[in-house]
Amino acid sequence: MFRNILYKAFGLLGSSKAKLFEESSLDCEKSQLKRLLNIVNDNSKSLYGREHGFSSIKTFSDFKKAVPITTYENLLPYISRSMEGEEAILTEETPFMFATTSGTIGNRKYIPITKSYMEEFRQASVVSGFHLLKNYPGISKGVVLSIFSTAQEAQTKGGIPYGAISGRLYLDEPSLIKKHISPIPYEVFLIPDYESRYYTILRCALMLPISCIYTLNPSTIILLAKTLENKASRLIDDIASGKITTDVEIDAQTKTALAPFLKPNLERAHFLEKLLQQQQFKPHKIWPELAVISCWTKAAASFYLQDFPLYFGDTPVCDITYGASEGRGTVYLGPQSQCLAVRSHFYEFIEEDDIEKDNPDTLAAWELETDKKYYILFTTSGGLYRYNLSDVVKVVGWHHSTPLLEFLHKGSNICSFTGEKITEAQVTQAVLSCTKMLDLKANFFTVIPEFSPSPHYQLWIEFDHYPLNEKIQLLSRNLDRAIARNNCEYETKRDSSRLGAITISLLKPGTYRELRKALVAEGTPDAQIKISHLNPKAEIKKKLLGQILVKVGG
Repeated sequence: MFRNILYKAFGLLGSSKAKLFEESSLDCEKSQLKRLLNIVNDNSKSLYGREHGFSSIKTFSDFKKAVPITTYENLLPYISRSMEGEEAILTEETPFMFATTSGTIGNRKYIPITKSYMEEFRQASVVSGFHLLKNYPGISKGVVLSIFSTAQEAQTKGGIPYGAISGRLYLDEPSLIKKHISPIPYEVFLIPDYESRYYTILRCALMLPISCIYTLNPSTIILLAKTLENKASRLIDDIASGKITTDVEIDAQTKTALAPFLKPNLERAHFLEKLLQQQQFKPHKIWPELAVISCWTKAAASFYLQDFPLYFGDTPVCDITYGASEGRGTVYLGPQSQCLAVRSHFYEFIEEDDIEKDNPDTLAAWELETDKKYYILFTTSGGLYRYNLSDVVKVVGWHHSTPLLEFLHKGSNICSFTGEKITEAQVTQAVLSCTKMLDLKANFFTVIPEFSPSPHYQLWIEFDHYPLNEKIQLLSRNLDRAIARNNCEYETKRDSSRLGAITISLLKPGTYRELRKALVAEGTPDAQIKISHLNPKAEIKKKLLGQILVKVGG
């Protein structure tokens, strides 16, 4: 089969890239300094490079003295000029697009993307894909189901497109890959109606031997699984008759792209109908080829993994690599092994406790220590220099001389009334452990700091079926204790009554799904939706506030 030839070809390409990565990881210092000097030398004639003396930078020390630590706000004046079409502003190379970031963490950002940056990004993807296939060879028995967003939403004033980097990466794949390895048409992911898009993705996927599900957000995967469950009969009827019955009309271009999937297939329909009658209409039964699911598994994302066994049985789930539109942080080497993408960008780190200093010192990758937590800074060929994403990572080991990292949480997502400094990771772990202990299945939650009548935290939580008030009261007490176990300062503040007890408010069933739907309608890329489990931004709180049924715990 031609698909097998493509997998073998990818294996050969990946093997050569993996070998280069392996060689680079042997000497992290040499590899990282080479990346740094290549980036500054290539951009020494840009406006930013001239202003910061790139041509005089010869060492890491020179770089730190010449270039300040930056955030998006610091670089926004330069990015705005680039968006208006001015050349050689942040980089000598002109950006060919701007990647939009999720608007669920803060204001929307536009990240300049150059061809050199895409190569940095893609080579990490190839190495990761090679190791994923090596660890899960069953992937080669089928095709990949990926979820991504549109590569071009619109254009800047300067005529440069902006959109999702995930969509751009897909469009840049060779046509043979798109046809035989990731065959769901790109047009499907552009369907504006949220429900119809999910339905169409599943309508196509049910005709394919899915061997790998690869997408960032595990909540997206759960919503797909629930749609599959709720729309089973309609999907089977459509497959039998060779049609697609979406809630809204699909445009002609998308219908043309869907033509190969819209042929009657009674054999497939009978197989699916039998599964449904046997109450086995689950993804791991529908797609027996399914070898692995790759998505976020750490920090807040871990909450959505609790329902995976219900839909996917014992299908392995591995953590997708750490990264963002701003840059690739790690490459996948194997289960529980995420290595700094030493060949992609240049990285610096600030010890977690030093981040609030006026001028914190930074460490290079080779200077880190095992089990310590750091803020990570990116310097890329896209024009981000010493860029603080406000992400906290932990060094969990080493691959040769290169650190293995684990993403912990957004550094900016910390709440503190009286010095307790609780993190999103702490509340996620506490809610997971407490709901599991009480045999409760939550669809979504977030924790809200509340000043009145005295400082305390509120748990806003959604269930399909709501437990008795007594169990909610018990959840409130257990959650209080669980956070205290994870955070000694919280325990101290509770004991001294400087913090009040946690209260619980129940959200209407379907709140999370409707919230996602609303965010997509407002322009947030579906695959990038990240609603914080701790103190989400004001717009999200406002939407959720109207969905509260009743306050039942405290």
